[in-house]
Amino acid sequence: MTTDTHSPAVPVRATVFVGRWPKVPVEEFPGIPFGTFAPTTATLVSGATEVVLIDALYLKEDVQDLGDLIERTGKKLTTIYITHDHADHYLGLGPLLERFPEAKCVALPHVIESIKETMQMQTEQWRLLFGDACVLAGPVPDPLEGHTLYVDGSPLQIIEVKQADIHPTTIVHIPEIDVVVAGDSIYHEIHPMLGLSTPAEWQDWLETVDVVERLRPRMIACGHRRPDGDDHAVDTMIAQTRAYLQDFAAAYEVAKDAEELVATMTAKYPNHGNVWTLQFSAIMAIGRRDAAQ
Repeated sequence: MTTDTHSPAVPVRATVFVGRWPKVPVEEFPGIPFGTFAPTTATLVSGATEVVLIDALYLKEDVQDLGDLIERTGKKLTTIYITHDHADHYLGLGPLLERFPEAKCVALPHVIESIKETMQMQTEQWRLLFGDACVLAGPVPDPLEGHTLYVDGSPLQIIEVKQADIHPTTIVHIPEIDVVVAGDSIYHEIHPMLGLSTPAEWQDWLETVDVVERLRPRMIACGHRRPDGDDHAVDTMIAQTRAYLQDFAAAYEVAKDAEELVATMTAKYPNHGNVWTLQFSAIMAIGRRDAAQ
């Protein structure tokens, strides 16, 4: 967990909560390797009296711990904002809204439509991956009007981007403290999830990396990172995410199979965590490539 603030006088701060690193799948899933699922983050943006939460996690124990953290701030949770349609980022909104009934949960309208379209499929996938450790699917967010949230009057700017590990997707810019909450557009020392997008979309993802870089953040809250990751290693995060996307796309073109693609990427990124994500991405990408030939 890290906190960013310029000085004690600054009224807004961003605190990153990093979840557990669960083993997956709990049941044998044809074509899916055994391994671990990368830690998912949620970000608290707090002011003098209010808190906005960006993303809501998905494991029961993590959601409980996240709620405890919010409660310990002694401030009012006004809003939960969901960056994109992945269940590890939104399932926790149900228990959190029960615990903090005065809060509202919002997302952009096209993200909400995507959640509705994929919730049943993701619910079954998450059951096979995580079993009883996972929060059951429940409510969906309400539509956000406009692209700005506020914490005690300080703006949080919602930015629609073309692509991350999926689309539609968004990032959140907090200009007052130069923080970007990047969702799954930037990864830090974790193999990115490329198995849910296409080669053309990987190029779109590179454009999103450029968007984040142009905001010149001092801190980036990634959707997935190691528990001991440094949220202020901004240049490293951006450079590694960009290089990884380019290297994966190049290796995908020439790899004879998923195993070779995994070997190439682990050789290039030996210190990246969560090889399971790379294995899944390689299996999905090579499978689609070979089926199209």
